[in-house]
Amino acid sequence: MMEKMNAAVLHKAGDIRYEKVNIPEIDDDDVLIKVAYCGVCGSDLPRTQKENGARMYPLIIGHEFSGIVEKIGKNVSNIKLGQKVAVAPLVPNWDNLLSKEGYYGISDDAYIIGTGSNGAMAEYVKVPKENVIALTGNIDLLDAAGLEPAAIGFHACRRADIKVGDTVMVLGCGSIGQFTIQCAKIFGAKKVIAVDIFDEKLDLAEELGADITINSKKEDIFKRVMEETDGFGPQVILETAGSHFTQTQSIQLVKKHGTVVLVGLSHAPLSLDATTLERILRAEITLKGSWNSYTAPFPGRDWEGVLHFMENGQIKFKKMISHEITLEELSNYLHGMSTKDIPFNKVVVKVEGE
Repeated sequence: MMEKMNAAVLHKAGDIRYEKVNIPEIDDDDVLIKVAYCGVCGSDLPRTQKENGARMYPLIIGHEFSGIVEKIGKNVSNIKLGQKVAVAPLVPNWDNLLSKEGYYGISDDAYIIGTGSNGAMAEYVKVPKENVIALTGNIDLLDAAGLEPAAIGFHACRRADIKVGDTVMVLGCGSIGQFTIQCAKIFGAKKVIAVDIFDEKLDLAEELGADITINSKKEDIFKRVMEETDGFGPQVILETAGSHFTQTQSIQLVKKHGTVVLVGLSHAPLSLDATTLERILRAEITLKGSWNSYTAPFPGRDWEGVLHFMENGQIKFKKMISHEITLEELSNYLHGMSTKDIPFNKVVVKVEGE
């Protein structure tokens, strides 16, 4: 008889059950991890609440996680039993051309643990050996659950090509925006301007290193940004809100010859009026996309950077956590977060803890 574990299993939209399931069996190249903490990603809301939001059913979600190595396959030599680890959840198709070029995050046929395979909202999760990151130094298991979203912010800042002394604006102060603010400082930003419509998120943004905060519901954002940038606009704008409105604002506000990086996903069309479109041309604006955080050598330099700066305290995660919940509470929280009945910043599920 197979051993059982507790898990939060998505059966259909809005139907998440806390139940006993089989502990995953690992293959020769796999690692079985006893989950410590797993963060709730913004993408988990449509994935669990929207009709056909998941790629497969039943599914155990969860891709921002940490834990302890419980079992290793016979071909695994880089990880030891009992080791504290984090996980880079992207599983590439290693034979894909883009993967061979080192662009794992945008390669075809890749999937994320917790979306294309069972994830970490369970006591145990099976992970390919290449995805396991041994923890050293000062990173505890709770901080390690923040490595994946932090790497997304770090990658976006690398894509932005921030120069030392630049003024950088971050539009949207959710958890990715909060990590991006911290990473912009690491990349050399002289001044970071944080924009959101919620004062509590702006207060946290300031605590995490933003120099200027703007509530765009209460202030004329164009006037204020120009005041803060001597009338030129910031050299770099990172849009993390995932709103077609703020995506357009980014183009309108960035300095001539500046760079806009779109990080947030809006799931909506982006229509540009003639003035905004012409500004891309006339101001020679560079418009970039940023997706995930994976480069060669896998999982990439952005993961190395986040590990380093989290170890030395320059990237903070615990300040961002608004709720620490249990697996049993996950279903109710996902529903309440989706309907906005539960105000939240970053929600983390404590599965086994430290």
